[in-house]
Amino acid sequence: SAEVVFIVRRDGSVVDIRLRRSSGVYWFDVEALGAVESAARQRAFGPLPDGFSDDALTVIFSFDPRIIR
Repeated sequence: SAEVVFIVRRDGSVVDIRLRRSSGVYWFDVEALGAVESAARQRAFGPLPDGFSDDALTVIFSFDPRIIR
């Protein structure tokens, strides 16, 4: 599995996408980063909710091929 970390800003933009933990398989890591980058380009995460008090949210997402069937 690989872990990707990124920051969602209040307006829904995404910055600082990086690999937090490598899977050890280069192509899998590249695909995991690419998936987050693609979602970020499409603004798929949306803006942070009004009730969220901070200006940004750090997200750690794990990609694990063992759970994909």
